Amino acid sequence: MDKKKAISIITKAAKAYHDNLEDRKVAFIYGVPSNVKKELELKIDSIGCLECYEVAFHKSNFLHLTGVRLNTKTTKSSKHFYEKCLDGRLSEDDFYMAKDGSTDQKLEVIEGMMDIRHKAAMIGDFTDKGPKLFTEKVAGTTLACIGFVKDLHTKLNVPNTLLKKDIREVTSKPQKKVYAVLSKEYTESYYSVIDKIDKNLEGLKVELIENLMMSIL
Repeated sequence: MDKKKAISIITKAAKAYHDNLEDRKVAFIYGVPSNVKKELELKIDSIGCLECYEVAFHKSNFLHLTGVRLNTKTTKSSKHFYEKCLDGRLSEDDFYMAKDGSTDQKLEVIEGMMDIRHKAAMIGDFTDKGPKLFTEKVAGTTLACIGFVKDLHTKLNVPNTLLKKDIREVTSKPQKKVYAVLSKEYTESYYSVIDKIDKNLEGLKVELIENLMMSIL
């Protein structure tokens, strides 16, 4: 992939990141399907086996999803890079692409993954670690997934990589399904948006939100 095409993809992805993820917290509600099914069959008011994983998306995190490396002579920081993308000022001199092809792979799927609030189907602990790749948990689909780690300063889970991989191949078993996705502005106290919810759980919306708030307060 040449840099001209890369700039076009990165710029579009940055705008989508700005519209969908920037300065937002997202909560993935998930569980093992067989366990959730058992509890649903009991027709109780809440699902106790569901878990929550909360993440935060900052301006500085976008760079990690692109797979490019900054040219620090022209671009001072990850935030500066992001601002150039949004302003349409990103140039071929501002970044380097990985020689191993990993940048190309990320850019092939990055635009679609900017809608992870609606597209996330599964989530799990990352198992495919290597000398050049470290992340803790991944969320996504059979086509691609975003990796997250805990920020040592803020103690929040933040995105640190994007993988063009089937999430089922890089996560521990049993597979865990995303049953709902909630989001809010970073400064909001409570989750205000239900981006996605499994049809079997629609009657439990209020209970889901209340349980979520209790788990993260």
